Amino acid sequence: MVFQSYALFPHMTVLENVRYGLVVSGMAKAKADERARVALATVGLTGFDLRLPSELSGGQQQRVAVARALVLEPAVLLFDEPLSNLDARLRRQMREEIRELQQRLTLTVVYVTHDQAEAMAVSDRIIVMNKGGIAQEGAPRDLYEQPRDPFRRRIHGRRQSCPWKVDAPRRDVWRCAGGRHDADAAASRTPGRRCRRRPSAPKRSRSRPQDGAPLRATVRKAAYLGGLMEYTLESPIGELFVISTAVEEPLAVGTGVGIALAHHGVVVIPPTTG
Repeated sequence: MVFQSYALFPHMTVLENVRYGLVVSGMAKAKADERARVALATVGLTGFDLRLPSELSGGQQQRVAVARALVLEPAVLLFDEPLSNLDARLRRQMREEIRELQQRLTLTVVYVTHDQAEAMAVSDRIIVMNKGGIAQEGAPRDLYEQPRDPFRRRIHGRRQSCPWKVDAPRRDVWRCAGGRHDADAAASRTPGRRCRRRPSAPKRSRSRPQDGAPLRATVRKAAYLGGLMEYTLESPIGELFVISTAVEEPLAVGTGVGIALAHHGVVVIPPTTG
């Protein structure tokens, strides 16, 4: 098991931490040292044997914790929110390394996280828990594109305050209408059910209302996130949250915009029960 807080012994060296489980189980020190060095090499920490945990970065400490678990040759490896103490750059690096390690060693890994990006990046199959029960399970793409209930929808996308209803089928898709602003949703859905759009669904345009844009809106909040712009828009069908990659042309608060709803971003969910 790899703990959220790493749980390394601060008075022990890296090598002593990694070999600890082997020594406690009765293995000879020389053989335990050899196995521990192999595990450290597996996680890219060759030559760190004599360092203390306090002399390592957060990412390096996490690798030591992984090596300590791997040296025991487990059939199943459990990660308990292993990246929660790392900064954004290290989180991405470590999740890629964990995924690569799992595939290279063909390990079965159970990875617990509250971060949806982590779950989708490292997993072949995801189980979403809600109040002690399984809300949904499946492949990352299936869970993202076909949430079964409002809880699952909130997990994979900020809530939008513009509910629509499925009016009628059109060929292999259903037509969802919010007022007179239409968008296509996934097939095999029952007419009359409500649907909501994801943050990335709108296609932003600078067109003025009279230019015939499908939906008129006004920018109320704007946030620059490096590679993305996040906008909160006020529209006739409620408040919309929009993600845009057009960071070179940011929209100022108060700007009028036209919104076109992308077909792939509309998800149909059953009504809330209970």
